[in-house]
Amino acid sequence: MPRNSPQMRALVESLFQPSHPHNPDGSMGAELELIPFRDHSHQRVLIDASDNGPGSADIIRDAGSTRGWKEETDSYGAPSWATPDGGHVFYEPGGQIEISSPVFPSATALARFLTETVHAIRESARAADVVFLSCGVDPYNSLGTVPLQLHAPRYEAMTRYFDSVGASGARMMRQTASLQVSVELGAHPLERWKLLNSLAPYLIAAYANSPDYEGSPTGYASYRARLWQTLDNTRTGLPFDAEDPIAAYTRFAEHAGRILDDDAAHLTTLFPEIRPRGYFEIRSMDSMEPDRFGEALHFISRLVHDEDLAAEAQQIVGNPDASLLPRAAESGRADPRIDAPLKVLDILAAD
Repeated sequence: MPRNSPQMRALVESLFQPSHPHNPDGSMGAELELIPFRDHSHQRVLIDASDNGPGSADIIRDAGSTRGWKEETDSYGAPSWATPDGGHVFYEPGGQIEISSPVFPSATALARFLTETVHAIRESARAADVVFLSCGVDPYNSLGTVPLQLHAPRYEAMTRYFDSVGASGARMMRQTASLQVSVELGAHPLERWKLLNSLAPYLIAAYANSPDYEGSPTGYASYRARLWQTLDNTRTGLPFDAEDPIAAYTRFAEHAGRILDDDAAHLTTLFPEIRPRGYFEIRSMDSMEPDRFGEALHFISRLVHDEDLAAEAQQIVGNPDASLLPRAAESGRADPRIDAPLKVLDILAAD
């Protein structure tokens, strides 16, 4: 049942207020996830060393040893690393690693940070016969072979909740990887909110990179997106309404199944395609190889940060359309309803 509506609305309103006003519009940040495997067996690499070889923590520790990365312990009790420029390397529940950037003033600077960090980790991984894969979902293993590796109360609660809904939630937690991009709210947050929700299906399609699972084709261009779309429809999708966007997101939050009881914590368990957090977190793209970082980040930055291009992009994509999400996941750019506008957006975003 819905909770205290005025209290929830106040919390939601706070998410649409710029949390870092000192960051100029045009600033960007990102979180990139990678999935570690043994090079030849495709067996998932655990955080700690095992009989099968070094753990991923050993590899990241080696990567950071000559680069000034400071090892810490994160809030879930797992090792993490702080980079000298303000970035971090964390763990996701299934042992995927997350490269979290600081805020950069441009897409170019952000792409450079991500590329250099990935290369540093992969350079150390090669000596251990380990691959850190950039794709949207584990293409090799079944869910049963990938254990939950972070046992903090949050992840235990999420596991219990998602297990009561179906298998997609556990697969999402332990087997998916994405590139999540964050942008400032800008001078007109609700206009940017609308545009980003409209762009979400096109971003899924443009950067779909997860066609295989358990060693076989899935029939989806982005099986990661399919998993997100089927894990719990009370907390995913495009919760947008033009008449009162704040009220729409408040209703979305109030009606989502409860994993954590506290209202503020509850908001962190909502996973729409675009998540407001005092900035906008774009969650629609699969993880990808470094040679695509620049393209993806510039595509977003050009269409979002240039007011004239943003207005043109909104005309091209129209109002947010949730019916495009499953089409984008299944067919990607092969769907003409999605590819035709994307081609125009590509031209619009080109320098």
